[in-house]
Amino acid sequence: MYRLSLLLMMWLAVSACSSANNAECENGQGSCSQDALFLTICQDGKWQTIDCMSEQGRLCEAGACVEPARFGSPAWGRCETDPLATPESLHAKMIYYEAIASRLHIHPVLKWIAGVILPCDGADCTTPGVAEDQASYTDVERWLSGENDGLWSALYLAAEAFRYGTTGEEEALAVIKLLLAGEKDRLAITGVAGVFTRQLIPPDVPGIECPADPVEYVPDIEKDDNQWVRVGSGGCVEVTDSQTLQWVTTDHCGLDDYAGYCWLDNVSQDEYAGHMFALGALYKLVDDQEVQATVREMLQQIGTHLVENRLVIHDWDGRPVEHGRLYAMALDNFPGFNAAMALDYIKICATATGDDDIQDFFDDCLLQKHGQLDCIQQPSESPMAYTEHLTNSGLYVGVDSCMSNWNNISMHFASLHNLIWFEHDPELRAKYQYHLQHEAFDPPDIPRPVVEQNNTWFNFIYAAQKALGPDSDGPALAAVKNGICMLRQFPASQHQPTLECPPAKCQVSCSDRLDNDIGDYPRQIAERCPGTFVWWGNPYDLRGCTENKRVIRPPTDYLLAYWMGRYYGFISEDM
Repeated sequence: MYRLSLLLMMWLAVSACSSANNAECENGQGSCSQDALFLTICQDGKWQTIDCMSEQGRLCEAGACVEPARFGSPAWGRCETDPLATPESLHAKMIYYEAIASRLHIHPVLKWIAGVILPCDGADCTTPGVAEDQASYTDVERWLSGENDGLWSALYLAAEAFRYGTTGEEEALAVIKLLLAGEKDRLAITGVAGVFTRQLIPPDVPGIECPADPVEYVPDIEKDDNQWVRVGSGGCVEVTDSQTLQWVTTDHCGLDDYAGYCWLDNVSQDEYAGHMFALGALYKLVDDQEVQATVREMLQQIGTHLVENRLVIHDWDGRPVEHGRLYAMALDNFPGFNAAMALDYIKICATATGDDDIQDFFDDCLLQKHGQLDCIQQPSESPMAYTEHLTNSGLYVGVDSCMSNWNNISMHFASLHNLIWFEHDPELRAKYQYHLQHEAFDPPDIPRPVVEQNNTWFNFIYAAQKALGPDSDGPALAAVKNGICMLRQFPASQHQPTLECPPAKCQVSCSDRLDNDIGDYPRQIAERCPGTFVWWGNPYDLRGCTENKRVIRPPTDYLLAYWMGRYYGFISEDM
């Protein structure tokens, strides 16, 4: 019925224009349907109807198909009088952070971005022996590597995709190609198509090395701990025996290119959240043929693995990873959280690859378009369209939302951004956008909602992908202004400062899920300690930090929010 009404509107639009001038017209003339989905335009003297949404993911306005976030040409606030703003402009901070990212935070052999510890100056070991604005990756004493390296680095890769989509700069493309090579390593080193590692360490890079304790390489019986493996000289995975702690060569081979490396197994949803956010952005925004070919190949592997294993990630040892069940009723997370992730990943993979099997899985399994189909085949799951699970996403948990999991909130917003971005079906988009606005970003009568959290990344995701057009409540002016204010406040350096939560605002209110004290005041960015990616953290956290200029976090958080703001038009180059 819905499709019939669309066809009827198209026919009426074409008929009206044809009747006006005997099917002849002046090139360039155009008009939009009332719902802003269709453009009727004169081309070569004839009226043509373009489905802006289905064909381009856009809305029709003023005789053209436009990006949804720019519909209505909104005048975004510039937040020029924030008392906590730094003296530097947004543009100046971007210039500095892009320079230090390439110069200091990315080692060309590692091929990912990371925080660093610089060497001590010999007297005060909170002061580096080389100045931050002069230091390069060759000066690093220690790389701040960890089990979520892939997540954090992928978010910077996404930032560079938005940078390239905004500017087309060759410098951005060079960074993209280097980090994308690192993404390929993370996918290839496991020896399982479509499965990333949590963390990998190549040999002979100063400041980072494989664990020396053989206990670290003992396979975990329950598969609920992350354990290291190493790649031997023959290209086979090696682990240690739990009793003798002697090295054992497995039959998981073919990894000759990674001989001498070690890597951490048991990859989780967290890493995939970053990887898929980045790969989706690269597919959408980077028109380089080499990049596109690499992205499509990686998404082919990921999509095939998820379809063949019914949304369960299987590790190098053939066992499901602990946090790798993406089907809705896996019962290790909330159904709507898993459903959004599954919808997002399969949609991206199907779109980028054109693979019929992946597309059929999306249509027939996740959406149940052709009737009930028990495709997941798990005892906990009955056939049901995954769109129906979204309302139960578990973003706000416990009394006053004190037990909420900000990892999940961040992953969910990443899923919703790309899911809506890739979905061109108006009916599905409307469902996703309703969930984004009314259940995720600004749910009624829920304490500590995202709308109040002073989080630029969340605000820009919401503003870019919320429902817009003739029947919407308009652009997210307040969310964008708040996001820009937080970027104005963002420190001009990511070294660790001395900072305490303002005592007048920060009183213990309750405990979070990890039993840390939290307040009910969402700290602004000027009041928060730097982190690996500050938008991922809990803004109600009361803890402070002590100055150490040797510890410098990567600028991923500033750059991803900044470049998304530039791409979507929330931020202008002169700000």
